[in-house]
Amino acid sequence: MRRNKAWFFKNLPLFEGVQTAPLERFLAQVEPQDWLKKRMVWSPGDPSEHVFFIRSGVVKTSKISDEGRELTLQFYTRNDIFGEMAIFSPGDHSTHAEAYEDSSLFVAHRDAFLQLLRAQPEIALSVTRVISERRERLEARVGRLLFKTAHARLASLFLDLVRDFGVRDSRGTIVNLKLTHKEMASLIGATRETVSFAILDLRKEGLIVTEAKRVIIVDEDALAALMDK
Repeated sequence: MRRNKAWFFKNLPLFEGVQTAPLERFLAQVEPQDWLKKRMVWSPGDPSEHVFFIRSGVVKTSKISDEGRELTLQFYTRNDIFGEMAIFSPGDHSTHAEAYEDSSLFVAHRDAFLQLLRAQPEIALSVTRVISERRERLEARVGRLLFKTAHARLASLFLDLVRDFGVRDSRGTIVNLKLTHKEMASLIGATRETVSFAILDLRKEGLIVTEAKRVIIVDEDALAALMDK
C-alpha cells in the first residue's frame, strides 16, 4: 500500500515537482480509507481537520436548507482534493460530504498537509488555484440558478459534468456519472418534475440521449447555445 500511496501522490498534478524528503514525511502521516456508497465523510458541525484525496470513486458535497431541501454543491472524483478549506479556515463543517459511489480515499490531517505546504510553497499556490477555480464555477452556477431557464441550467450542468466525467464514444460524450432526475434537480435548483420535462425536450431535439441513468451529449454546440437562454 505504501508503494501505491507514493505512486498516487507523485502522479497527482497538484504535487508536480514535489521533493522526495517532504513527500516522504507527508506520506508517513497519510492514511488510506475505503468508504462505502452513502457513507458520510463529514456532517455539519463536524470539525474541519482533515484533507482528502480521491484514489477512486466519487464524493458529493451538499447543503440542506431550513425547509429540508438538498442543494448539491460539488462532485469530486479520481485525483481530486477536497476538504481543503481545513487548511486555510479551520472550524466546523457547514456542509454534508458523502461517498456517492464506493470510494477509496487518502486522508491527511491538516497539520501534516500544512507542514508539506511550508516545505513546498508551490503546492500551496496550486491548492489556492484549485480553490479559486472551484469558487468561480460555483459563482457561475449561482448566477445561472438566479437568471436562467431550467433548460439552460440543465444544459449548463451537463457541459460542466463533461469537464470532469466526460468519456468520448461514437455517439458523443458520455457523462460517466449516474444521476437521478432528483439529483439533477438538486444541482440546478429545480423540481424533479421540471427536470424530467426538460430532459424529454432535450431528447426530442436530439441534443442528448439517456441510458441507464447516464446522459450522452450528442450536440455540445447546441447545448452551449441553449445556455444563453
